[in-house]
Amino acid sequence: MKKAKGSAPLPFALCLRHEKERRTHLDAVLIGETDLAILFSFTRAYFRVNTECPYELVRSLRELMPRKRLIDLYNAIGYHRHGKTEFYRDFVRHLGRSSDRFVVAEGTRGMVMLVFTLPSYDVVFKLIKDHFDYPKESTRAEVMRRYRLVFEHDRAGRLVEAHEFEHLRIARDRFDPALLDELLRDAGSIVRLEGDDVVIAHAYVERRIRPLNLFFLEADEKAVAAAARDYGRSIKDLAASNIFPGDVLTKNFGVTRRGRVVFYDYDELCFLTDCNFRDLPLATTYEEEIAAEPWFSVRENDIFPEEFPQFLSLPGPARASLFERHGDLFSAAFWRCMQEKLRSGEIPEVFPYRAERRLAAKGSSSGSEQASRPRGERRSNGHSE
Repeated sequence: MKKAKGSAPLPFALCLRHEKERRTHLDAVLIGETDLAILFSFTRAYFRVNTECPYELVRSLRELMPRKRLIDLYNAIGYHRHGKTEFYRDFVRHLGRSSDRFVVAEGTRGMVMLVFTLPSYDVVFKLIKDHFDYPKESTRAEVMRRYRLVFEHDRAGRLVEAHEFEHLRIARDRFDPALLDELLRDAGSIVRLEGDDVVIAHAYVERRIRPLNLFFLEADEKAVAAAARDYGRSIKDLAASNIFPGDVLTKNFGVTRRGRVVFYDYDELCFLTDCNFRDLPLATTYEEEIAAEPWFSVRENDIFPEEFPQFLSLPGPARASLFERHGDLFSAAFWRCMQEKLRSGEIPEVFPYRAERRLAAKGSSSGSEQASRPRGERRSNGHSE
């Protein structure tokens, strides 16, 4: 951080990229709080910093990014337990100085999760239902396994961090009565009343972001088109990290306050290499063409990307922008090609900074959004020095 006399501090980060033969070069220079905030985002993998005093390090980072929450900074350097403690302290303080009630979160109601929020606090609480709505066939254990996968995997800047909490105790009068009835009815195995308190045996807590389907209804045409492009980019970034969302509907994605599209519904998430991407078979008879049900065999992991568009409810500008920039998402060939790269040992990189921040250094693929490197080499994570 450089500060001239009488001026505001200017934070910056130098991003080093490790190449073959143990070569290292300067790949990018990040300047200003916005660039650094993306680097330390709650949608990225942890830095895993080894420090004797995380308290001091986090407060130093806070000086560079004053709008960052302490919980996010603790998480970013790999001290997620410290982050959970910091969150709970802040949450309890907020409850003490606020009076609004918990309500159902905005967005499409989930078939697997109950999601609620406190309007004055920017997180959502997600509880696994006792019984899933049709046609969901997962189990509680499978859903928890997928959330654990997100915690351990490279989130590529596109998966919202979820903190797991047990035995939360919140005053009963802070819940909207209709919400409380729903919690007791649909998640009674993990929600109970104890005196004047509501005790929640298990919950996931995530940052509250605007659901993409609602954003499309509210934003102007330019913002809608930009979000649609980043929606396609987010699916590709996840694919590069060997993740398939399982359900690509826009209701499962959200827009952060910096306009970045991220994914937050994990109940069908899986490894990309476990999927079988198929081309839709061509009908050979009129009866096959008009059949209401598939006339060809479909196995459990079969996915037909050509069918994605018919399930996506997109406004005109969003659909046009998405198909123009990322039309290959609706072809099985794209997905099979990505699988081949992953299986052959290539790891497509997803950089935690914009392409224009990259330098034209020798050996770098300057300006590209992704590059490939052999398996076994360390993935660049934009480490700041």
